[in-house]
Amino acid sequence: MKINYKNFEIEVYADPDYIANIYDIYTDNKRQYEIIYSEFEVEPSENPDFFYTSNYAIIVKESEKEISSAIICETDRQTMLNKNSFIIENDKIWICVCNKIYCLEIPSLELIWQKDFDAFSNFYLHKLEDDFIIHGELEIFRITKEGEILWRFGGRDIWVSIDGKVECSIKDNKIILFDFESNEYVLDFEGKELEFNPRIIEIETKKKWWQIFG
Repeated sequence: MKINYKNFEIEVYADPDYIANIYDIYTDNKRQYEIIYSEFEVEPSENPDFFYTSNYAIIVKESEKEISSAIICETDRQTMLNKNSFIIENDKIWICVCNKIYCLEIPSLELIWQKDFDAFSNFYLHKLEDDFIIHGELEIFRITKEGEILWRFGGRDIWVSIDGKVECSIKDNKIILFDFESNEYVLDFEGKELEFNPRIIEIETKKKWWQIFG
């Protein structure tokens, strides 16, 4: 994905085959990056079964010239990169990678902060006033741009829908949530639950055999 921001072109993409090597440049990597963010840098020959679950690369160009590049390599639960995985504003990029949020400076891509949030995965980021809503697998968070948690909310099940519903959305000054069972939750911006609408499962009534032939 490419985004135009001020005088910069910022590209964000997944590089799943990249391996961060603590000894030297790993020669099989197709692309090299100026900055590598990884808590686990390995020598592949010592641990051939090791792999990163999510590698997200960020390239910043100005006047078509690359001025900075970085890759974030994480080993926790895999997340899929999409347009809601990151937010760019105020000369910063906030990006979800596995269960962490990284905040990097633009254009240098130097780390400002990095924190764990959901115990499993952070799926999406949403703007909410001057803050962000994190759609996590287990919890929904409201955080400041500095990464401080203002509130967190958990439901009866994980925040993944199998019915095609949008699990986390902001409408009419309310936060609308659907969990795995399709239970609906309505929160205000302070994280207070205003409504809970459980899924109603219709049970088909079967006739007895004597009702069918009687």
